[in-house]
Amino acid sequence: MLVLRKSRRAPEQDAALADFYAPGLTANSFVDRAFSLISRLVPGALNSHGIIDAETGVLSANFDCAPPGLADAFEAFGRHMAKYAPFRFDPAVNGGKPFSARDFYSGPAFRDLDIYQEVYRPMRLVDHCFVHVPAGPGATVFVGLLRDSRPFTPMEKELLTLVQPHLAHGRRMAFAITAAGAIVSPDLFAGAGFTPRESDVLYWLTQGKSNDEIAKILRLRADSVSRHLQNIYDKLGVEHRVAATIHALDLARKLHAEARARQGGVMLTISTRRAGADGDRRPRR
Repeated sequence: MLVLRKSRRAPEQDAALADFYAPGLTANSFVDRAFSLISRLVPGALNSHGIIDAETGVLSANFDCAPPGLADAFEAFGRHMAKYAPFRFDPAVNGGKPFSARDFYSGPAFRDLDIYQEVYRPMRLVDHCFVHVPAGPGATVFVGLLRDSRPFTPMEKELLTLVQPHLAHGRRMAFAITAAGAIVSPDLFAGAGFTPRESDVLYWLTQGKSNDEIAKILRLRADSVSRHLQNIYDKLGVEHRVAATIHALDLARKLHAEARARQGGVMLTISTRRAGADGDRRPRR
């Protein structure tokens, strides 16, 4: 189950996660939600969300603010990132767990690097923490935290390790919600082995509603909603509502495609990708 380890900051962690998963999480809002979640738990001077396209090698990044010199620093980062393990957007670094530049270099050694002189020194930044967000084969995604006061601590990176699966599941859910669009309906689920009431509950779950909200909408007792959700989890083979939402949205797209195919005629698909084509992997602005 996706939970954060309890600590003295547990209420703050729970509130940050609740806001992250709140209704309105879509492909368009995911980056802002990720920035908000990260900044509430691990403070920094600047947050980034970077994607390297697997085909073209182009690095694109969003930042939560635009301090002076950011564009030049980002261009310099693209020139130097491939030289050094912490900066090359490699999901295998540190076993896939969050890490920072200072895990690899002492303060003086870091300051001797050309990437420090051209990227971090002009921005007055002292450390850069990277959190890999698994995104499938098409792209490599990292959320970055940059700090101007002190290096990131082991405890902060441990907290980011606990947040990491939420970023991955949240991203997948956001894109699934956006892709599903208006095709999700209770009737769609009713044709896939769910009872009428389970179909209603599952539909509202995909719309981001809480148990109490679902109970009010459907005029059910809260414990009845919980019972229906447990049945839904069992049928989907999952253990929690985030996974259930993702599976339900994937199922909705599949059922919708099958329903369209049965409407008549012949449906054909074809790959437009050229076999053996390798993209230029040079990051650029």
